[in-house]
Amino acid sequence: MLAAPGAARGNFAEMSIEYRLHSRCACGSVLSSSEFAAASRPFTLAGTRRVYERSRPFTIRHIALDLALDVEARSIRGTARLDAVRVDPGAREIALDAIGFDLEAVEISAGAGRAAKPKRGAGKAASGAFQPAEHTYDGETLRVAVPLDEAEVSILVRYRATPRRGIYFLQPDEHVPDRPRQVWTQCQDEDARHIFPCIDKPHIKQTTELRAQVPPGWYCLSNGELEGDARSQKEGVYHYRLDEPHPSYLFTLVAGEFARIDGAALDVPLAYFVPKGREEDGRRTFARTPDMIRHFSEKLGVKYPFRRYAQVVVSDFIFGGMENTTATTMYEHILLDERAALDISSDDLIAHELAHQWFGDLVTCRDWSHGWLNEGFATFMEHVYREHHLGADEYDHGLKADLDSYLGEARGRYRRPIVCQDYEAPLDIFDRHLYEKGGLVLHLLRRELGDELFWRGVSTYLTRHARGVVETRDLARALEDVSGKSLERFFEQWVFRAGHPELDVKIEIEGDQCTVTVKQAQAAGQPSREHALQPDASTPPVFAFDLVLDFGFTEGKGSMTRREVRRVDQAAHTFVIPLPRRPRLVVVDPDLRILGEVRVDAPGDLLRAQLAHAPTARGRMLAAKPLSRRDDPPTARALGQSLSDASEFWGVRAAAAAALGALQSSAAFALLEGSAGVEHPKVRRAVASALGSFRSAKAAEVLGKLALRDASYLVQAEAARALGATRQSSGFETLVDLLDRPSWGEVIRCGVIDGLANLRDERAVPHLTARTRYGVPTRGRRAAIMALPKLSSDRRTRELLEELLDQPDPYLRVDVARALGDLGDGRARGALQRQLDRDLDGRVRRRIREVLRDLGGAGKRELDRLRDELEALRRDNAEIRARLGKLEVASTKAKKAADAK
Repeated sequence: MLAAPGAARGNFAEMSIEYRLHSRCACGSVLSSSEFAAASRPFTLAGTRRVYERSRPFTIRHIALDLALDVEARSIRGTARLDAVRVDPGAREIALDAIGFDLEAVEISAGAGRAAKPKRGAGKAASGAFQPAEHTYDGETLRVAVPLDEAEVSILVRYRATPRRGIYFLQPDEHVPDRPRQVWTQCQDEDARHIFPCIDKPHIKQTTELRAQVPPGWYCLSNGELEGDARSQKEGVYHYRLDEPHPSYLFTLVAGEFARIDGAALDVPLAYFVPKGREEDGRRTFARTPDMIRHFSEKLGVKYPFRRYAQVVVSDFIFGGMENTTATTMYEHILLDERAALDISSDDLIAHELAHQWFGDLVTCRDWSHGWLNEGFATFMEHVYREHHLGADEYDHGLKADLDSYLGEARGRYRRPIVCQDYEAPLDIFDRHLYEKGGLVLHLLRRELGDELFWRGVSTYLTRHARGVVETRDLARALEDVSGKSLERFFEQWVFRAGHPELDVKIEIEGDQCTVTVKQAQAAGQPSREHALQPDASTPPVFAFDLVLDFGFTEGKGSMTRREVRRVDQAAHTFVIPLPRRPRLVVVDPDLRILGEVRVDAPGDLLRAQLAHAPTARGRMLAAKPLSRRDDPPTARALGQSLSDASEFWGVRAAAAAALGALQSSAAFALLEGSAGVEHPKVRRAVASALGSFRSAKAAEVLGKLALRDASYLVQAEAARALGATRQSSGFETLVDLLDRPSWGEVIRCGVIDGLANLRDERAVPHLTARTRYGVPTRGRRAAIMALPKLSSDRRTRELLEELLDQPDPYLRVDVARALGDLGDGRARGALQRQLDRDLDGRVRRRIREVLRDLGGAGKRELDRLRDELEALRRDNAEIRARLGKLEVASTKAKKAADAK
């Protein structure tokens, strides 16, 4: 995810305007995705030990649960029956993950196997009665003795628990009176152990059934088929059964009052559960789910793998969505009102979680270190559906946005191999490397093999490993088997090695030949210790890839394109390419085959022609950034023409707006001002962002109008953010007036808070402080927390942030830790360490450990000061260039006049 409402902002020219607006699975959040540190740090923190897959002396074939919810006490009473099968002939006990249980009984029935249709969650097994089992329990692991002569046993556990994780009880209170009463589970990565005893690792897959007792009048959703009768359900007793094996992290229970919307795709029944009164928003939001199921089934060559599919929208969910087998849970922000739907879509998140039913649920990563096989595929399939629904330009643009997102993390936080075993908790690696970079690697494979072989290989992978577990080499072998190609080097450099190519590509045209100079400038990487053949980490890696160049020529009244491909596998290359004549344009990497940074230096006329005439939107868009470094009248005109062209793809127009903002000339401002009212909301948003580059009263005036009255929530939010960036004090009152303007997902409030932080006006401190309090919607609170260190570094700010470290929302705690890091006050170390000692969330723990490592320096305030100084130098340089340009024009006119005489 790229920066979204409430996130810190960098130079817009470095970013794509259409970043993700939704959180997903376990991957950070829309407010915590971008990093703007001076340089990335090592991923592996001090004291981190390698994580290896746990041994499996026993496997679990079936889990039957009988759970009763005590909503007021936030607790459960449970009975769990686990049917276990011996793997290790010498194993004397089975170890079950079970955290914080009050055990009432542990029993065993030998030789049980699984009955054809187990009744409820407890009772007699196939071969006889349950007997008390010899066991030990330390509060985290339940060890049950198993006779050596028994190949199969059933274990019965009766218990009570008040879980701190895994299951969440929602109720209204005086500060949030409209919060619904709900109960929902969230078991990824390893939190099922707080709800029921299990082997809580992805490599154990079992069938499940659940009998749940919920308050009468509530609906309960779980995995698989709903059994039982309507009378029992009216009394609050629900019985679900899933006959397909799945890991414990995909177990779900959601209970509350919902409106139900039914649908179908192929022969799959669909159901959408939304808050009562939001039915129209639910229909609008989930409308394309049937088309997604049809398209994915066709593309993958494997039909939707389960009997039904449900999506339920809950409040205060700690992820954006969670792909529980047959029953995805979604957070409330997925629902779009009519105004939000103008330029916001939930299709990416819906497609992502749906794709997991194949990648993660049907075929599951063997170990979390290979989690990209789940998340990378789900991210890639978002783009595949966008390509189907909106076209190739949207596919290319989405990939570019994901590349920017990954590069933001790689530049500003850390670089690591995609497959990585050096982590404290699995959620440490649910990041932009796992999601965005993983998805981009799959795109590279698609380009490497071609569509036919790639999709045949993916179908082979899914079919070969259906209902099983996989690691990266299983995917590589499936693709190699259908293509005959060796992909060893491909996976070694893109998956098992940290980092990416950082290329400087210079294009020089002389006569009828083109000289292309390519230099790899990346720093030393951090290889995976899994691969002994990796180069030493101190040696800058050299990537091998095909450099694709599309040369465009004028051909009569038309045009033609000639493609040249050169292999790059050294730190520096120079290619001389003979051409029939001087090309009109050159597009470097037109299909995104290089997963890295590509800086192009080419003649201005070629770049301007590329912006106007490249055959694809991606090719035209790629010209904007190098043009943003050329402050001359022809370039400004070319960018202005692209921006104003209503027939052009919106992403190209947005890139042109960003380039004009980077130019910061008077001509660029005039062009942006003239486009502030363009019809397309995403282009309007890009214009608003670009106008924030101009610190002038006129820019503030234009942005103030957009912030107050635009039809789009997102344009209002971006205009407010940019209004602050103009540093015009006149914008303060406008921003304060907008602070509590209602909007989808709090986007306006988050944009306003960012704007106040950008304004650097200390009068905003009490307004931001007030928005950090419990009762303010969480997204607004988080934006205020992240903004405070930009305006205040005193003791009161530090103490306020320290007090917020124990808030229930894990994303909020992550942002509090980040804010304390930005503050740079070493006195916060004590509070951070105390929270680290008691926090159970892997995302929070990881961020606190990073901040504790980094504290002691000047923090982000010093970085902000340095950036401000750099920006001032850039502005001065732009003004000097503008003056020189005017002098040059005047000198040329004077010379012509003198010559005429």
